[in-house]
Amino acid sequence: MKKILYFLAIAVIATVVTTSCKDMDDNYKEYLEDIPTYSPPVRNLTAVSPEAGTLTLSWSIDDKSQRAKSIRILVKKTSTDVQTFDIPDLVMEYTISGLDLQAYDFDVYTIDSFGNLSIPISRTFTPIPGRE
Repeated sequence: MKKILYFLAIAVIATVVTTSCKDMDDNYKEYLEDIPTYSPPVRNLTAVSPEAGTLTLSWSIDDKSQRAKSIRILVKKTSTDVQTFDIPDLVMEYTISGLDLQAYDFDVYTIDSFGNLSIPISRTFTPIPGRE
């Protein structure tokens, strides 16, 4: 008799759980469609050093929704020495000069009209011609 009650209790709990979660898909349905709800990240981040101490960063943006409105670049010399370059337009390249001849970490973001940042794309470049 105990086994039957135990089995019946599990069956009731399983039925309640599966029927109560039936409409849970509606909570994240908008994220499954092809409608991005964030600013898209840059793609194909590269750099060229035209002269010592200068880097020209280039990238592409695949933004069919046209949410991206501007660019932010973080230049990390060390973990505590970080420069921020906010570019008000949606450009595909930017030149940074006055860099020391050492490796720098670059994080490039797109920013939407509400100020939300995209996922950063991070690369390390050295501002020495031929060593990008």
